[in-house]
Amino acid sequence: MRQATPATFIAAFSVTLATLSACSVKPVAMDDTTIEQRASGDWQTAFGNQQPVTGPVDLNEAIARAIAYNMDNRLKLMEAVVANRNLSLSRWDMLPEIAASAGYNHRNKQHFASSEDVNGNQSLAQSTSLDKTYSTAGLELSWNVLDFGINYLSAKQAADGVMIAIERQRKLMHNVIMDVEYAFWMAAAAQRAQSQLPGLIEQTRRALEKSRQSAERGLRQTEASLSYRRDLLDLMQQLLALEGDMHNAKMELASLMGLPPGTQFTVSAAPSDVLRSPFAEMGVMELEQYSLRNRPELLEEDYRQRIAATEIRKACLQLLPGLELRTGYFYDDNSYLLYNDWAESSLRLTWDLLGTVVAGRDLIGYARDNERLGDVRRAALTVAVLTQVDLAYSHVKRAELNHGYAAEMAELDRAMASQSRARWQSSQGSELESIHASTQALLSSVQQDVSYADWRSANGRLSNAVGFQPEFYIDYRQPLEVIEQQVADLRTQSASMELLPLGGYNPEGAEKREAEIREDGQAAAYW
Repeated sequence: MRQATPATFIAAFSVTLATLSACSVKPVAMDDTTIEQRASGDWQTAFGNQQPVTGPVDLNEAIARAIAYNMDNRLKLMEAVVANRNLSLSRWDMLPEIAASAGYNHRNKQHFASSEDVNGNQSLAQSTSLDKTYSTAGLELSWNVLDFGINYLSAKQAADGVMIAIERQRKLMHNVIMDVEYAFWMAAAAQRAQSQLPGLIEQTRRALEKSRQSAERGLRQTEASLSYRRDLLDLMQQLLALEGDMHNAKMELASLMGLPPGTQFTVSAAPSDVLRSPFAEMGVMELEQYSLRNRPELLEEDYRQRIAATEIRKACLQLLPGLELRTGYFYDDNSYLLYNDWAESSLRLTWDLLGTVVAGRDLIGYARDNERLGDVRRAALTVAVLTQVDLAYSHVKRAELNHGYAAEMAELDRAMASQSRARWQSSQGSELESIHASTQALLSSVQQDVSYADWRSANGRLSNAVGFQPEFYIDYRQPLEVIEQQVADLRTQSASMELLPLGGYNPEGAEKREAEIREDGQAAAYW
């Protein structure tokens, strides 16, 4: 054998050193341009492609904007789109594999070889049957029957995963609508209080300043004067806390509607805009039965049970031998071959004996235990759902009663504030009494609005607890005006629908949702 020259070693070392240098990686900090592009892109994703607010926002528009622009809702929709894409990919796994190959081979020396007989004697002169340079190509189709069965069951599980994503999006939609309605009425209460709150805060501040000036001049340093200042400070704290709560309510509504921070808007709340929920007129037993058939969480567990049952079938299939079919057409331009192209087929049976004997029982046992775990989880969830229905039903009754008392108290406080103001203006009463009565009247008025918002929220929470499902799917890609009209139809439908004795779950509606979600993959660029 020829010894390698020093030049060969130097060349090999140089190539190795160059390769190692090319593979070295150093940490690189993000540059300002990339960060700026990311920040700008995220802002555009969150707040771009929105119709601006051009007038007072009513409840239908607030809900429509939440459907179209709320990021949590869009996230759940995108998760459903990804789940549907996963289903499309899993379908391709069931098809046979088709592999194309091509190769080029070259040797610097001819491939000569000799052979020996059984006694160790050379039987043939050194010869070759291979060119120094040759090319190969092939097209081969293979199909494993066992893999096909397992992939088919995996595709069914992926299909159930799409329905789980749809139910999760429906649950989020329930929560968003409920939160929007509560925040809307809280913002309406803040807007009504805003006309009185600044003037009352200013009046209290002036009275407090007068009291401080009197104290600095050494006048009225009595227990009554100190108590007077303390009452003014207490009223000022209540008014400032109320102002903060009102501001937060509007910010919460803007966030739910997906508006950019700092967007100025007003709400338009009609007193006659009352959601008449039929659920409030039903008995607790009817509501419980309705919820067991309509809650998204329980329907999600139904799909999970189907996935677990399919997993048992997959575990059983994995214990069977695999039958693999192969066929292909190949080409080799080696000049020593008699036939340069040929077709070839094979049939092979494989069986993982160790996995079948040792792990097979545990594999099936794990799948069955997982199915039992789903049963226990669904039973625990059923108890939680029934408890939520009972609490929501009780809350509706209490909220309605509380709103009636709050309205009566607000009327009394307004009358008392009017009388106290008249006494102060006629010098028969003190300014503190007038401020205190006015503040109490404002607080009672706000409490009336808050109790009304709580009553509306309680109705929405009860509708959410029973898993109310509309008869149609609201597509977020439609113009905002169309979504707003569909929201109005939805609220009208929920106020006047006739519920079936066994519940209103509509499988056709769920299938329509799945069809709509399937098309949503093309709308990802819209976000």
